[in-house]
Amino acid sequence: MAPSRSDVRPVDLLAMNPILSLRALSTRSWTGHATMNDAPPGASGPSMNLDNLDNEELLRLSLEAINGNRDAEAISMLKHILSREPDHMYATFLLAAQHAQLGMFDRAEAGFRAAVALAPDFPVARFQLGQLLTMKGAADEVREVMSPLFDGTDALAAYARGMAAIAAENAEEGIRELEAGLALPQEIPALAVDMRRLSDNLRQNLPGTIEAPAVASDIAPAPAYLAGYGYGRSGNDE
Repeated sequence: MAPSRSDVRPVDLLAMNPILSLRALSTRSWTGHATMNDAPPGASGPSMNLDNLDNEELLRLSLEAINGNRDAEAISMLKHILSREPDHMYATFLLAAQHAQLGMFDRAEAGFRAAVALAPDFPVARFQLGQLLTMKGAADEVREVMSPLFDGTDALAAYARGMAAIAAENAEEGIRELEAGLALPQEIPALAVDMRRLSDNLRQNLPGTIEAPAVASDIAPAPAYLAGYGYGRSGNDE
């Protein structure tokens, strides 16, 4: 039997609707800001000899593969980078995002932990690890991981505070922080779609929560599961 609305906790709702913009965040968040147009033309494909490519080429080609939904190809290239350079932060980060994309959350968590350890000041790795921990209901660890983001003034900081509140089963505070973030400029529109859906789901499924302010938005609807999001994939939503 499905739980009644009064029985659903905020963390349960997040776990039932794992709204994680992992791919959208990941491919926008490394310092090269590479897109498909940045990759060497004609260099990708299943028969490609990876040994002939250096790590910078492999990283850019892995982003092309991610954007093109070629997950096995992307994972193969990222693992090849890591076989040469185990502490390559961006490869570690992107491989974790790929594992999350495939629903392999234990591997994703381990990868995001490694990325945070390699680059403690990289905010998106912290946020994505915090989202996975929120799904687990690990409230204390969510706050520990997310706390370096709390003092920021951008949307990501507000979303981090919201996730920490949700993990602590404080739905009203979580909604307030999500709405505060949604009122700010959005660097990654797909993340705003996720946070809007999460805020709406919290209000609809939990009793006594606050109403959302009326905010005009030109952001198109997006699928509820993380696989629907892809930087450069706006024409391919399922």
